[in-house]
Amino acid sequence: MIIKGTAYIRGSYENCYIGIEDGKIDFVKKSLKTNKEVEKFDGVILPAGIDMHVHFREPGMTEKEDFYNGSVSAAYGGITAVMDMPNNDPAIDSHSRLEKKIKIGRKKSVIDFGLYGLMCENVEKMAELTDFFKVYMASSTGDQKIGQEELKRWLKKAYSHDVKVAFHCEDEDLFYEPGENLAEHNEHRPLESELEAIEELKGLPEGDKYVCHLTSKKSLDRTTDHGFLSEVTPHHLFLSEEAFLGPFGKVNPPLRSEGDRYSIWEAFERGELNFIASDHAPHLEEEKEEFADAPSGVPGVETLYPLLLNSVSRGKIDLSTVIEALVLNPAERLGLKRGKIKEGYDAELVNIDFRDAEKIRSEKLHYKCGWTPFEGFQGIFPQNVISKGEFLVKDREFMGEKGRGEYIGDN
Repeated sequence: MIIKGTAYIRGSYENCYIGIEDGKIDFVKKSLKTNKEVEKFDGVILPAGIDMHVHFREPGMTEKEDFYNGSVSAAYGGITAVMDMPNNDPAIDSHSRLEKKIKIGRKKSVIDFGLYGLMCENVEKMAELTDFFKVYMASSTGDQKIGQEELKRWLKKAYSHDVKVAFHCEDEDLFYEPGENLAEHNEHRPLESELEAIEELKGLPEGDKYVCHLTSKKSLDRTTDHGFLSEVTPHHLFLSEEAFLGPFGKVNPPLRSEGDRYSIWEAFERGELNFIASDHAPHLEEEKEEFADAPSGVPGVETLYPLLLNSVSRGKIDLSTVIEALVLNPAERLGLKRGKIKEGYDAELVNIDFRDAEKIRSEKLHYKCGWTPFEGFQGIFPQNVISKGEFLVKDREFMGEKGRGEYIGDN
């Protein structure tokens, strides 16, 4: 395949030809004489995104999402690789369960995928299949809190195998009575619980520490001061407790105050966060009817890149900052050669037009759950998505096949 268009290369836009062979970028040239067919793209060619934090709900909750549907949604949003979390039913806490989930992903995913194992007694055996583990420092939807001494023992085992560990940081001892709206949910699981949990990481065995879904500049500062990696989500960047979402905005950690939201956005804009990930965690609409009983989590994998690209188009953030947090840093962490339009890199590309901003509508998205917290927001969706050197989405029509995705743990 040969593509002609304007590509984002080394921080600037260049008119060029991109040659693709065997799933890799074979050449990038400013001029080319060829008798081969050339795909001409309007707009801009960018690296495809990598979402480091999704919950595709399989096994156990496939009425909400599954690997095929979740990966198709990701593809429509310009994401061609994901890392899926382990709080399934049953939880991914053994070698056999991890092995079964890998088989599910290989059979159903249309994009590349990696898997987190749940930090547990079986971590050494599970480390044969994945380098990534998740720790929940407080109970949340579909998981269980781990005792401190037990966690220390398991982490020592884990770090002896050079694994990477992501932490959901909330201190349950600082929780208050559950609330009936978003502001009260914020009070129930306050920022102080997040800050204290990040502080507690210092007392754990030394090793890789990745702090998920930070909600404030205060929590980012503490994470950075301790040398931990930082992640932010689009819902904590674009939404606050003031959003008119009711139970549909219930997440853990909660949507914070407008001031906290603005502070984490400014930090992200300055390039101070290592990663941005969707924390795509869908639940059915009927589950979200009553606030007190509603499970926490929102869908987001399909709108992650489009929301950010719209912010770029409005001058709210530099494209280089988005590419670094959404592609380059994730690729480095996963050991993938992605994020640059350069010879020898994987041909994982999206084609977008910054003039094509549109309102996000749930009926146009591809989630099983049927809703989005970003209804009415502006987004810029890809016209074309190329993965492994082939069209995954062409002219906004899905072209991929079930099972074409590869397990990142095999790299």
